[in-house]
Amino acid sequence: MPTSRKSKLQSDIKEKYNAQKILFDSGETRSFEWREKQLKQVLKFLEEEYSEISAALTADLGKCAFEGEITEIEVVRQECLEALHSFRSWSSSTSVPSPGVLMPAYCSLRKEPRGVTLNIGPFNYPFSIGFGPAVTAFAAGCTVVLKPSEACTETDKMLRKLVPKYFDPAVCTVVSGGIPEATELLSLRWGLIFFTGSETVGKIIASAASKTLSPVVLELGGKAPLIISRDAPEIKAMADRVMWGKTINAGQTCVAPDYVMVHEDRVEDVVDAFKKALVDMFGETVEEIKNSSFARNVSSASTSRLISMISDAESNGGKILTGGTEHADVKEKFIPPTLILNPGKESKVLTEEIFGCVLPIVPYSTEAECVSFINSVNGISTPLALYVFTTNDEEFKRYMDKIPSGDAVQNDVLVHFACSTIPFGGMGTSGYGQAHGKYGFDAFTHTRGVLSKPCRQAFEFAGIRYPPYDKYGGWSGKVFKTLARVLPEIPVMHSKVIGRVLGTAAAAVVMGVIFKRTGVGKDVVDTAMGGVRMGLGIIGGTMEELGGWIKNAI
Repeated sequence: MPTSRKSKLQSDIKEKYNAQKILFDSGETRSFEWREKQLKQVLKFLEEEYSEISAALTADLGKCAFEGEITEIEVVRQECLEALHSFRSWSSSTSVPSPGVLMPAYCSLRKEPRGVTLNIGPFNYPFSIGFGPAVTAFAAGCTVVLKPSEACTETDKMLRKLVPKYFDPAVCTVVSGGIPEATELLSLRWGLIFFTGSETVGKIIASAASKTLSPVVLELGGKAPLIISRDAPEIKAMADRVMWGKTINAGQTCVAPDYVMVHEDRVEDVVDAFKKALVDMFGETVEEIKNSSFARNVSSASTSRLISMISDAESNGGKILTGGTEHADVKEKFIPPTLILNPGKESKVLTEEIFGCVLPIVPYSTEAECVSFINSVNGISTPLALYVFTTNDEEFKRYMDKIPSGDAVQNDVLVHFACSTIPFGGMGTSGYGQAHGKYGFDAFTHTRGVLSKPCRQAFEFAGIRYPPYDKYGGWSGKVFKTLARVLPEIPVMHSKVIGRVLGTAAAAVVMGVIFKRTGVGKDVVDTAMGGVRMGLGIIGGTMEELGGWIKNAI
């Protein structure tokens, strides 16, 4: 890149970043009014610009209007409605118990926005994931820089045009481009980087973020296995769900089933049901499929890669059941839904993430064989999702115990992505961090631990926590150590008066023990023990015996 262009690029990006940092540092984004305003702007954006958003998705990925709505626009809308309803409660501080040895002390968890954040979006869902995380960022009180995928030129163009119409650049802005722009963005320090994409690029993002110590959420992918057991449910419903999950967005979904393990007793029935489901959804002929709601691959290069994978599977013994390379069209970015029975274990469709509408089917005879095959295919990788079709709940649990994954679904596919009450995210090679609903809010939030404690001589416990630790005839350190071991957590108390009573009682215990060890009479010790019993009795008498225990132990 010429020096002058690089200099301008750096200047433009830094200007956008600084504008957001100034706004965040002002404290304005912390207010509930600011957050509510941005979330309402998101809803206004979705309502007023539905047609433009939908047209961009169709142009980039061949998505029909309905598929674009349910997988992209409506997903963001529902996330926004939930955030509007819940962000105040999500943001509230929470009181938690405090260590007994610190009494009186009051501990709490404070939710704070992470700051200026960066969302690097993928090509497969360029709006719901390319823009969607801004919803939970706004709910948390963060500002957002969006970096859309350069592969989806129309969606990128749409966001550059419409985002400034609804959001101040200091709140949300768009940076378009490829590697140079991404590199420059990653040189800055962010409150959070939210990246969705491949494992390869995820490693680059994480490495760059480590140089500025910017926290990262990585939503990656992997080879999501789907198991159809001998005890599988009703076959038509199952086939419809699997084929829908594999064909939506032409298979370009990070949690799409990547290959199917079918019990050998069910193979013939499953294959027939899969074929029928495809015909019912898209038609029988290539022309019918092309003219249906079936989407397109994002690029000619992606299409060529899938063609190569299919050819490789055939050469490794795989049997093409539907689709194949014969009717593939690189120029139109089209490959018909392709089912491949029993490809060789070394074929690319079983060693690489497919990310397209190609589905290998592998028979198995026992549960142990199925688990062994899946874990050998995945190797050190951990898929983003595990799908199991079975009527046996215990079997499902056994598979979850033996096959790690980000999430797991029984008797359906993909739908967990739309369920905001459970976290969406990977582990290991499928990423880290979580998204959606409160889990997305938490990703953009720093939970700050807070401890508040009155500073009075009465609560100093005769100074036993301070050096020298052999005061009072060598007993100060021993007393402190024993208190740290035996005093239980103090539960959340909504009245600080109670906490101070307990603190006074604890101080009385310490003084009583010290007085005893330094020659003070028994009556003083007994008075101290009575004080602690009185104080502990205020919270229910659950520690009634504690005073006597300390008296005897020390």
